[in-house]
Amino acid sequence: MTDRLPTTTSEITSEWLTEALRESSTIGPDVTVASVSVDPQAGGVGFMGEVGELTLTYEGEAGSAPTSMVAKFATQSPEIKAMMHPTRVFEREHRFYANISSDSPVRTPDIYHVTCDVAAEPNDECYMLLMEDLGELTLGDQLAGVSPEQAEAALVGLAAHHARFWNGAGLENAPYIPVINGPLNKAGQSIYDASLPGFKEVFGSVLRPEMVPVADAYGRNHPKMLDRFAAMPHTLVHFDFRADNLFFETAADGSTGDVVVIDWQSISVGGGAADVGYFLGQNLSTDDRRAHEADLLHRYHETLVANGVTGYEYDQFFDDYRLAVVYGWVIPVFAVGSLDSSSERAMALWNTVIDRIQDAIFDHDAQQFIEV
Repeated sequence: MTDRLPTTTSEITSEWLTEALRESSTIGPDVTVASVSVDPQAGGVGFMGEVGELTLTYEGEAGSAPTSMVAKFATQSPEIKAMMHPTRVFEREHRFYANISSDSPVRTPDIYHVTCDVAAEPNDECYMLLMEDLGELTLGDQLAGVSPEQAEAALVGLAAHHARFWNGAGLENAPYIPVINGPLNKAGQSIYDASLPGFKEVFGSVLRPEMVPVADAYGRNHPKMLDRFAAMPHTLVHFDFRADNLFFETAADGSTGDVVVIDWQSISVGGGAADVGYFLGQNLSTDDRRAHEADLLHRYHETLVANGVTGYEYDQFFDDYRLAVVYGWVIPVFAVGSLDSSSERAMALWNTVIDRIQDAIFDHDAQQFIEV
């Protein structure tokens, strides 16, 4: 492409979009983007980058070309680029969309453009996505919790995805995806230990007395838990499978349809139970989880088997799930580092998640995986 890659939504022009969409065959060679309006507030600017919504008009026979789409940019902060460079999170997501997403049976956003220019130096890298606007679907809400019906749709899609990449099938040429117990993820021990004092300061009132020794000992147990995930049958783990990254279709009869999964920056190779434990332990109300958990876990496992997975019995999966429930404790402790304590929703979310995960841990006696 001849025009310089935009680095923010405000730099996107009709001319650049025309060339990008022609290159991906989203529009034909005789179609031009006549105008583009940008809403940078649709997704906003965050720690990891910027998301904005684009509205387009065309000249020529555009057919079914999208009139709205989402632009996603990696951060332009040199400091954050340098910090995130070793994790390869931007490369993971962009290469997933470019090379792997079409192989997964779970629905992901349609992609209209991918720039993935990897470099040895963080400030030489360039990343950008143009993707489907999913605004007409129902976005999950982790604070409210997904419904049991939504949870089933999510786990059916997740199981089909895990089955497709079971035992690493299709990942032979994806060295950019780290193993789940590699040095990038094991660095979480030091991050956890550094975050725990601040976590206790903010959320100490929500921390139950019986959870205190578990929380205190969690950091030194973190690497061992990752090793256990690595010893499970390998698949492509999303590693951030939560309600706010899920969109739900609505069927003609008003019921929940298929799930659409976004945000693939954290993908790793390891045990798929990591996704299931995080999702059920933190994204349903405790009442809904207790009432429907057994059925949902069996539904996930049955879907694995129906998609060709063998040699992974339900009892083994359930034990792996229990480990994943307590492993998920790392998430709210990590979150303190980027927490906006002035946000009522953020504070309500993490108070709710902390309650849910403590319920799940002790419901399953999962604290036994932590040597105190």
